[in-house]
Amino acid sequence: MTRVLIIGSGGIGRRHLRGYAATGRASLSIVEPHPERRAEAEAMFSLVGSYADLDEPDLSSFDLAVICAPAHLHVPLMLKCAAAKLPFMVEKPLAVTMEGVDAALEAVESAGILARVGYIRRIAPEVLAVRQQINDGKIGSLKLAYVNSSQEFPKYRPDFQRTYYARPEMGGGAILDAASHTFDMLIWLMGQPVAVGAMYDRLVLEGTETEDTCLVNICFENGAMANVTINQFQKPNINQASFIGTSGNLFLEHSVLSFADDDSGQWKDRHDYMDGLVPTEAHQARFTIQANAMLDALEGKPCHLATLGEARQNLQIALAAKKSWQDRVIVSINR
Repeated sequence: MTRVLIIGSGGIGRRHLRGYAATGRASLSIVEPHPERRAEAEAMFSLVGSYADLDEPDLSSFDLAVICAPAHLHVPLMLKCAAAKLPFMVEKPLAVTMEGVDAALEAVESAGILARVGYIRRIAPEVLAVRQQINDGKIGSLKLAYVNSSQEFPKYRPDFQRTYYARPEMGGGAILDAASHTFDMLIWLMGQPVAVGAMYDRLVLEGTETEDTCLVNICFENGAMANVTINQFQKPNINQASFIGTSGNLFLEHSVLSFADDDSGQWKDRHDYMDGLVPTEAHQARFTIQANAMLDALEGKPCHLATLGEARQNLQIALAAKKSWQDRVIVSINR
């Protein structure tokens, strides 16, 4: 059994706990500083160890850490894992500023350990299909992407005002939290981002210091461009992505992928990658797929989960988007 230490047992930590438990390949321990939350996790899961502070356990006794603490704590936690030569997955976003990020990445590289970032859509069958079809040349050369990922966020997280989401310094808001999933998908499909222009604001959601809406434009090194639209207050739950190539288009709506290569108005090759599945159960099941991917990677098998370098690019997009609207400029991104 792989000895896994989950750092943080809040909402996302419990998704990872369920995911690793379902693999049947891991023995689980937690670090949770909040006594009530720690007691709840101890009651919910079969744990080998439970600690109030990361200094309590011997990190060398574990095979993998999963960092589920708020994003402003990620850099020091990554540094602790690197110092202990403990492989890890860190939840998104990588951090909330660039301060200390490069030092952490250098420490991880020097330690020679496996490290990945928890962008769960990397293992989604519909996103894998998009990537495969683009790589196979089905739409020619990908030049443009439009993404609209919007929903009534308080319906799904009624406690959002009391969580990290409400505070920008903890990684909350439409850009660092929600849009970073889309940024990761676009980096995976389109490559190195080089310029960002954006607008954003808190238009509706009360009780937070973060934006609930963003409009972000990204230019990539290969000349391709993308437009990302997100709001977190509208009633219909919309998740649409158009990928426009030189000889055809792919259109992803939630889990339904379609293809077109003419102007007939008819989509071809439509396939629902969640047909017959319960969405909430399927989403949780993806944490098991992700857990298995990390466990496989520890065994030396190939791993396409987001790297720290890709997550660094992601953070650069997010910070550039904020700077763009604050300064009313297009912001260049350097490697």
